[in-house]
Amino acid sequence: MADEKLVNPKIIELEGKAHLGYLAEVRLEDCDRPEGWKRIVAVLKDGSVESTNCMEPDAAKRNYMVMVLYTRKWGSLINQGEEE
Repeated sequence: MADEKLVNPKIIELEGKAHLGYLAEVRLEDCDRPEGWKRIVAVLKDGSVESTNCMEPDAAKRNYMVMVLYTRKWGSLINQGEEE
């Protein structure tokens, strides 16, 4: 259990993909934990699905909101030059 509480490097990869506009959808899912831990699930524009490990609810919500903002607007603005 102690290992599962370590920072998950996958979240950094997903945030990078969100920044570049590669995510089509992001959502939070419950984990099988009594503490209410959550994971972030992302659907990429190519249809593949990636998810983080389970994390504390507050951390999951903060990271989720950042990814949502990049997925909805900021990522496409940053990546706009590549699409032309």
